[in-house]
Amino acid sequence: MLRKNLIIGVYKEPDKLIDGVIKLRKQGIEVFDCFTPFPVHNLDREMGIKRTRLTVGAFICGSLGFLSGLVLQFGMMVFDWPMNIGGKPDSYLMLPSMVPVTFELTILFTAFGMGILFFYKSRMLHGVREDILDIRQTDDTLLLTVEADKLNGNKQDVLEILKNTGAIDIRDHIRQH
Repeated sequence: MLRKNLIIGVYKEPDKLIDGVIKLRKQGIEVFDCFTPFPVHNLDREMGIKRTRLTVGAFICGSLGFLSGLVLQFGMMVFDWPMNIGGKPDSYLMLPSMVPVTFELTILFTAFGMGILFFYKSRMLHGVREDILDIRQTDDTLLLTVEADKLNGNKQDVLEILKNTGAIDIRDHIRQH
């Protein structure tokens, strides 16, 4: 079981939270995570979070759906149950009739694949317990967390920055997962 010692700063206003993130990063202190009950614009950029690669996963899932639609229909129309439609027995001439099924399978694979990838990436799989640091984080407060183990003696600097940027509560927390 992994344990992380966290310093938590509780904020009421998003602007003060972003100000705290900016000042911590300017001091070279890495912000572990921020927990907010609503989207805070530009918070990800200020935290230095890179753009997600879930779009690559969506493309791969969609490509698998596209290929499975074509293979499924070609397998049925050419090998399993060949049909002569409109006097045209050639298999490549039936491609226009395959567009709806191929399109729907592309969308289906993309949707299910993105759902599975999202739950896997965000660790919200079946049996994983939620990790709520403060019950108010789901209602009206914003949390800024810093790993105390990675501070190298800068704990007082972190506490001072959190206090000066408007944190209404500052405390230590041991997170186990």
